[in-house]
Amino acid sequence: MEHLVLLDGTTLEGGGQLLRMALGLAALTTRPIRITDIRGKRRGGSGLKLQHLAAVHWFENAAYAQTLGAEKGSRNLDFFPDTGPDSRAKAHMAEEVDIGSPGSIGLVFQAILPFIVFLGHTKSTEPFRVCIRGGTNVSLSPSLEYIQQVLLPTLLRIGLPPITVQLGDRCWAGPSQERGSVIFEITPLPLGMSLPAFTFRDRGDIESIKATILAPSSCYFQAEREIHEAIQTWFPALAKESLSIELSDSGKASHLYLLLVATSTKGYKIARDWLYNKKVVSLPRAITLLIRQVSSELAAEINHGGCVDEYMRDQLVIFQALSSGYSSVDGGKDNSGKNVVPSLHTQTAKWVAQRLLGVHFDEEGGCHGVGLAAGEQFSKRENSRGDTQK
Repeated sequence: MEHLVLLDGTTLEGGGQLLRMALGLAALTTRPIRITDIRGKRRGGSGLKLQHLAAVHWFENAAYAQTLGAEKGSRNLDFFPDTGPDSRAKAHMAEEVDIGSPGSIGLVFQAILPFIVFLGHTKSTEPFRVCIRGGTNVSLSPSLEYIQQVLLPTLLRIGLPPITVQLGDRCWAGPSQERGSVIFEITPLPLGMSLPAFTFRDRGDIESIKATILAPSSCYFQAEREIHEAIQTWFPALAKESLSIELSDSGKASHLYLLLVATSTKGYKIARDWLYNKKVVSLPRAITLLIRQVSSELAAEINHGGCVDEYMRDQLVIFQALSSGYSSVDGGKDNSGKNVVPSLHTQTAKWVAQRLLGVHFDEEGGCHGVGLAAGEQFSKRENSRGDTQK
């Protein structure tokens, strides 16, 4: 049997990201893993939640895997992908994923995306259609708006095939067990093709900013006015016509969300957002606080000079590790001129990639990827290397 890779679930960020990325890479490489003390650093309770189990069960089918510990609340999980010569042919990627709660649709999408892109078990490059049911706007998770406006354009830039998104029903996280739905159409890489290496450098100047705000329609006038004022304050050189604002009625005073996306002259997307998570005592006051916080955070991101924002940086790690050649991402400089320290999420993603793929990231945020070809059985590569060294 392939060597079991042991992963301590409390490493670095110690949350669900470690689990999701490890599952994706284990399924792609057919390497068995054991994750202990899952989400051990989470204050609200450790162990597997419904959102995590949705990804686990999807990968069980997709990798024809056996699992131990795949149940709600479990703090340990063993995942054994099928390693047979026809394992790719056995793959069954479920076309519907029901989280069973308003858990984050975006996080499940992030987890399964690399597997779908690189599976390559047939010569067909027809888009794979998957409907995920859960929450579209969930705290500490990528919103549907962020996925559409920032993540997908960035993935297209690095060479991934097109991905389309269709919102079915919106669902905000909360005590209700109602769920929304999003349909993703993901085009896989052609069989035998690798993702080329990519470099994000020299961002260029900011040429436009788009604001997307979800709030009660009664706030539209205030929101539009204050967004214009905030952008003028933080970005005085930006022409007034370079700001666009999209407003959507959230239907409830407690449902407030703002996304600001800046686009550079070289096409890079830098964003900040906030799903308002405070008690709304005064709606006008909440709108003001929302706009002030997100605009100031966007200004800080842009002042770093990097080509991606903090949240995009960790989402690119897995694609750097899987690409063919040296890929690097400029995360910007701090006030002392040193490289901005990657977030714990980014550091965790790099650690998982190192444990499962053997890649190493340098201080410039770059690494030499393994050059995984779509449909390749990575374990055979590892086995042949081991035979050579005997």
